[in-house]
Amino acid sequence: MEISVRATITSRAAPLLAAILSISTMAPCLAQENESLFGVRSASVTYGPYVRLEFGSAMPSLSDAYWLPPGQADPRIDFSASGSDAGIGAVAFGFDWQTGIRGDLSFFGMRTSDIVAPCSGASDGSECAIHADIKNASVTTKGAMANVFYAPFEARGSNSIFQPFIVAGLGIARNEVGAWTRENSNPPPPDKPDRRELRTFEGDSSAELAWSIGVGASLQVTRQGKWPVMIEAAWRYYDFGSATGSATPFPENGNSQPRQPFTFDNEAHVITLGVRIPLQRY
Repeated sequence: MEISVRATITSRAAPLLAAILSISTMAPCLAQENESLFGVRSASVTYGPYVRLEFGSAMPSLSDAYWLPPGQADPRIDFSASGSDAGIGAVAFGFDWQTGIRGDLSFFGMRTSDIVAPCSGASDGSECAIHADIKNASVTTKGAMANVFYAPFEARGSNSIFQPFIVAGLGIARNEVGAWTRENSNPPPPDKPDRRELRTFEGDSSAELAWSIGVGASLQVTRQGKWPVMIEAAWRYYDFGSATGSATPFPENGNSQPRQPFTFDNEAHVITLGVRIPLQRY
């Protein structure tokens, strides 16, 4: 399952990364000739404050998923969790020093990702066939992040309309785990005759430290003398921190509570397309 997820992420991100890298290698030559592939000789002045909007797709890469069942003698159960793709969007306000460095504060939100998590192992070495799986779970994430962008060719003096960049961010994410269901279709053991096949627990939310790193490129689509507008494409890896459901069962779902409810590391590979517009014109 993990290999399949990584292969899917790689196949989707590869065209974007290949385009960025291939054009990046041409950027110094284009800058020396003061021309671009798109017929604009040089970029407009973008120094000063700006606003940035981006939208794209998040491909969850959930890890370290587990729970601790109610019984003190029960082993830790690990899960192979996977989430459905979800839309993501952000609005950011920042400042461009036009020295190859710019920074902004973004406010982002990721739509709900549906989660399934079959058992992958138990701490006591027992087979998953006798343990529960997690079904009908979900996670929604939103937060704020401070981002720093570095454009190496602009830092070296290039005034090309095409500028590859690397980006890193640090912020806070709020992970909201929806109601989740523990399913165990095996016959209950003699010491647990009242064990239910299905038990559904409430959701919960928590604020976590989040960080991100990625690569991308911007392209100025307006001609010199016009108000600058930049189109940006980027791939970023996000770690939104840990996400945990509630230990409180729904009514008529039994009274016992897990020692640790369904928990996982909420990570995602994100591909976005956005627009950046300076708020001042020179």
